[in-house]
Amino acid sequence: MRKQFCGQVPKDPNYPEEIEDALQIDTITARAAISDGASESFDSKTWAQLLVKAFLRSPGLNSKWLSDVVRHYNGRYDLSTLSWSKCAAFERGSFASLLGVEESSAHKDIEILSVGDSLAVLLVGVNFVDSFPYKNFLQFQNRPELFCTNPAHNGFLSAPDFFSRHQRTWSLDSVEKPRLLCMTDALGEWALKMAHEGNPQWETLSSITDMSQLEKIVIREREQRRMRVDDVTLVSLTFGE
Repeated sequence: MRKQFCGQVPKDPNYPEEIEDALQIDTITARAAISDGASESFDSKTWAQLLVKAFLRSPGLNSKWLSDVVRHYNGRYDLSTLSWSKCAAFERGSFASLLGVEESSAHKDIEILSVGDSLAVLLVGVNFVDSFPYKNFLQFQNRPELFCTNPAHNGFLSAPDFFSRHQRTWSLDSVEKPRLLCMTDALGEWALKMAHEGNPQWETLSSITDMSQLEKIVIREREQRRMRVDDVTLVSLTFGE
């Protein structure tokens, strides 16, 4: 796994510190993760950061894995210092997506774990091969399952079909110049919609090498109302020799 680019564009350029997306990449362990914190949450920014860090430490998701991340989150707050309204918001919980990637060089494949609506796109060169968890931009209109700091909302993790719905394996065997694009929902929805309309942007996204290029695209597409105004995260990874 090699990092070609990673960058973020905040929802409000005047407040870049308020971005609620998180990303982590470790080329040594060949793992990467992005998370999109839900804005209506108590502190989704912190929750998103904890989720991506936890995935890079240990990508084996189960109930204990998630309980440990929730415990770390809860340990950051002293409820006795919060107002009643903030306590109520804390108890309702913070929500975030998680898109995790792990390369297996031995098996020549990459495993994708996706909870929520952050998108992974597999390219060969600049040509689209597959995407997960969505293939059609209209799917972004659905309400996604998200990890929550309130355990009452995480029952889907214990469902028998959790991994069949939320995990994919893409073989890289005999694939030349594979590239993986990972993006949060506003950018993912835009990319799939542009492809649906016959104007794919995979080559443009693959060619991004610095933040100014990503910012230019996001600002232009927002102004043209082709992209929702939301935090944007893009990670571009390549694999193989």
